[in-house]
Formats: sequence, structure tokens, C-alpha cells
Amino acid sequence: MSHRILNNRLGLIFILLALFIVNYTQTQMEANLKTPAHYETGYKIAQAFMDLEGNLDFSQFGGLGEGAAIAHSITFYVLFPVLLLMVGVGLLFRREITPFRVMTLGLAISYLIALSFFIFFPVPERWAFPPANAILLSDAWSTGWVEFYRSFRALDNSFPSLPAAFTLVMIFVCYRYRFKFKNPICLVGLAVVLSSFTLGIHWVPDLLMGGFLGIFSVSLAVLWDHRIVDKIKKVQPELATQGARVIRIKLSEKKTTFISYRRETGSIMARIVQSELKKRGHMSFLDVDDLGPKQFGERLLREIESVPNFVVVLSPGSMDRCEAQDDWLRREISHAITTHRNIVPLMVDEFEYPSKESIPEDLEELLHHNGVTYSHEYFAATFDKLSDFLQKA
Repeated sequence: MSHRILNNRLGLIFILLALFIVNYTQTQMEANLKTPAHYETGYKIAQAFMDLEGNLDFSQFGGLGEGAAIAHSITFYVLFPVLLLMVGVGLLFRREITPFRVMTLGLAISYLIALSFFIFFPVPERWAFPPANAILLSDAWSTGWVEFYRSFRALDNSFPSLPAAFTLVMIFVCYRYRFKFKNPICLVGLAVVLSSFTLGIHWVPDLLMGGFLGIFSVSLAVLWDHRIVDKIKKVQPELATQGARVIRIKLSEKKTTFISYRRETGSIMARIVQSELKKRGHMSFLDVDDLGPKQFGERLLREIESVPNFVVVLSPGSMDRCEAQDDWLRREISHAITTHRNIVPLMVDEFEYPSKESIPEDLEELLHHNGVTYSHEYFAATFDKLSDFLQKA
């Protein structure tokens, strides 16, 4: 597949739309694609699954009541597609294209592998296999849900579980690329997988195979992404991480972080902080870039007030002159404390705070803020942690 398609957001959206169309077409043609031998094979596999599970008894699920039926139905039929859409849109608008590309490729690989099972090993859903003695729990609320679901998933396309595969792809991408709401997404995703079991749709082997398929597919997508980036770097290095902006998405340029530092000892690190935070979606204010070398005063203090985060680079000796009332580093830190910014110290070169007695009273609160210690050996991890400490605008 052309790297030109894979390196712009419009191309990736096209891939997702193509998958949707293929899935819908395959579902509508399902009856014409299979012979009686296919169905016989599927029933044999379902019987093997039931034996493997130890003939699980689903009769108690029928007595859970309408409330449980509604909760599980909403989780599976509503929250799952909404969650996929929200994560996809969130990744689409990130500055780096890699997370959206990895998720797209992970979903595509998962579906294409699962499709071969759906065609050649059509395993019926649990409730549709009479010996399982299970019911479709959502019918206790309304039969409309499964009727709508049938437009996109055939009755014997349960192995492997695509909801489980897609959920694992989504969770993997959220944690690998530090999506802001990764923990709630993980919990809701696991609830989706569980609901597909309690509703009587998927077998345990479906879910296990789906989970394995998701991890395998997204891992393959990560490797594929590395190859794409390496090839693009050779011809257009500036497009390797952000992707070509064929789709006219205006990525946010709003600054979220003020970087404070002692010029004599921290200017190089301040520049590195600005660069690394930009890669992680945080645009930063740096005085020499945004104000020039001579424009300070009230304008600088207003810039501190305009952003939620305040990163102060603390290098050895950086606080030595903070006892002076007119020291600019002191004024910046003090103003950040007064205006209740989210203050994150970055300790560099084994920096240690001076004794408490020698720290001005208006800076004492700085000692109580969680900071990040810079490590050359764990460079990326340092700035990943710093990024986690920051708030979005």
C-alpha cells in the first residue's frame, strides 16, 4: 500500500471507510458465500467450544431482569461504537499522525484476519446454538438492537470476537501513545468485552482469540509504522511524524505551558523541553522566541497567567540569586504560585534545593510540588513523565 496514502489523515479515513463498506457487503452476501458444509463445520466448532467451557449454564442470566439487559445492551451496542469513534477522532486531531495510523492499521489487520475465519469457519453465536441453552439477553429489553446489529455482523461470525480485537487495539494505542483518557477507556472497553459474553453472543474462545488477534494486529501495525516513518524520513523528514496535511485539519497551536529557566545554566535545557513537549502535543511559551531578548516586564507575567502549566528548569545554582527581589526567575516562580498555575519543576544535573531557611517565603510552596528528574539515559521517559504532569488547555 502506498506510503502516500498511509501518511495523510484523509488516506487513513478512506481505509476505515473501505473496511466498513467491505464488512457491510460481506454481511449482506453472507448467505451466498457459504455451503451447508460450512455451517456443519461451524456447529462442530461450537460444540467443541461448549465442551471446552465445561457446558457453562446461562440459565441464570435470564433472571437478571430488564435493568441488567438494558445496561449490558447499551454497553455493547451503543458504548462500543461511540468509544471507537471518540478515540478515533481524538487521535485524528493529534499533532502526530502515528497514533491514528497505528490504530487504523491495527483495526484493518484485525478485520482482514478475522474475515477469513468468518468465511471458512462460521461459528454461530452462543444464543444461536440450541445445545448451549442460552438466550440473547438484549431481547429482554428490545429485539431492535440485534436486528440493527445484524446489518454489520452475520449470525455465525462470532469467532474470533471483533469487539474484543478492536477493543484491545484501541486500549493498546491509548496507553502506548498516552491518550488523555486512557484509563476510563480501558475500563469501558473491558466492560464491552464482558457484555458480549453476558448477552450470550460470544464464546470464551471467541474472546480469547479476539484479544490475541488485537494484540498481534496492533503490534504488527507498530512495526509497519516504523517502516513507513523510516522510508519517509529519507525523502521528506518533516512529514515523518506529523504526516501530510491533505485533509485540512487545523491542529491546535494554543500554548499550554510556560517554561521558566535561569539563562546562564538552563537555556539549552529549556529549548530541549520546548521541543520534546511539542512532540507530545504541548505548545510552550519560551521568552526568547515569543517576546525577544528585551521585552519583559508585565507582558511576561501576563503570559504566565495565560497558560495552565508552568515548568521551571532547575539546574545547579539556578536558585542562588532568588533572594533578590528583582530576580526574574524568582518573580516568574512567585507569580506562578500566586496565580495557582500547575507548577512542575524539572531537576537537571543533580540539582538540589537550597536549605529552607535560604528560600524566600514567596517561593516556599515550590518545595511541595511534584517534580521530574531529568535522566540522559531515560531521555524519552523523562519527557513522557513531564508531559503526563501537564494539563491540556
